Amino acid sequence: MEKEVSTSKGKEVSRITQRLPFGPLYFVASRIFGNFVGKFQFNLKKSGCRIHGPALILSNHTSNHDYKLVAATVRPVRISFLVTYHFFTFKKLAFWLNACGAIPKYQFATDLEAMRKIQYVVQKKHGAVWIAPEGTVYASGHLGYMSPAIAKMIRFLKVPVYVCKIEGAGLGNAKWSLKTHKGKTQTTTSLLFTEEEAKTLDKDTVMKRLTDALSYDEFEFQKREHVIVKGNDKAEGFETMFYKCPCCGSEFKIRSKGNDVYCTECGAKATFQDDFTFRWEGDKQYFENYSQWYDWQYEQVMEEVRKPDFKMQDEMDYGIDLPGVDNYKIVGHGTLTFTHEGWDYDGTYMERHIQEHDDPRAVFLATLKVGKHFELPVRDGHNRVFYPKDGLTSMKWHLASRAMSEILGL
Repeated sequence: MEKEVSTSKGKEVSRITQRLPFGPLYFVASRIFGNFVGKFQFNLKKSGCRIHGPALILSNHTSNHDYKLVAATVRPVRISFLVTYHFFTFKKLAFWLNACGAIPKYQFATDLEAMRKIQYVVQKKHGAVWIAPEGTVYASGHLGYMSPAIAKMIRFLKVPVYVCKIEGAGLGNAKWSLKTHKGKTQTTTSLLFTEEEAKTLDKDTVMKRLTDALSYDEFEFQKREHVIVKGNDKAEGFETMFYKCPCCGSEFKIRSKGNDVYCTECGAKATFQDDFTFRWEGDKQYFENYSQWYDWQYEQVMEEVRKPDFKMQDEMDYGIDLPGVDNYKIVGHGTLTFTHEGWDYDGTYMERHIQEHDDPRAVFLATLKVGKHFELPVRDGHNRVFYPKDGLTSMKWHLASRAMSEILGL
């Protein structure tokens, strides 16, 4: 929130403040996450140090449930969670987010107000703030890209930095999955930088130590801990993320049913086993697990994006978030084009014709709702969301944006 204060000259200026988590509510919620969600839904095992404020807490982003796992793990400090601004537009959810002291942040965009609120919590109130430096759930089974901006934040805040490493959540709670499956999840909390180190270490050293601390491999964890994931529907929804067939190379022909993944074009078929690896029909074994499939699919997109004449184009519904409107509101329809020149939308918006252009360097990542839509960074105070005619193509738009950013060195 912003608070008005008077200066010695009588002028009114704004000063950022931020509500801290409401103690009784936070206590109840964290105990629910720890005792019910953690134990019964995720089979959570916790280890590591206790944390007192002031502190910056960083974690890898393995699933949509990571905030529950962190809240269940970190004691005794109450955490102010950094949450994408979009969720604050939900009428009922916004109340609880504010009560829990969550800090709104526009994804993959410079947000000075959010930065000032983080600073207020850790420096003025000696609280703790949680951030996932990857910014989104890549769902690749291993650590995704982290912007070097996190190193600047660490040096700027000058408070102790802890990491809460999460392993196993991407197995039982895979991003594509329509249901949660109980496997095994482990969190490990440790001190990464003391206050003095946060002030003095150079950016490269900070990024190296942070990357080493948060790097994980879900399938190394599976083998080490002998994780078993039961269920007869582990594959359902798989095609919302994995659209390219490794056998025939066709796109958007992958389908899923029960524990099976198959291609309607060539008939290639794989079955999820209880260790979450694949068993392929026939003599050809393409990938051992979904992490390998993800990396191969990304490499295929990267080859396309590298070409000078790269172009993606499709008709889209155009949506934005509005305060008090749950989810997004469709406000237009048109054609979206993505090339090395950037992103260009030509169509309607609020019943008028518009043309919007985004420089490719201004869009690090088109964040993703698998099988539904993808989002571009905020414009005019609104998150922008685009719905392709076939929602399955959303994943390719997402991967192409990441590939373009890598090519441009962002």
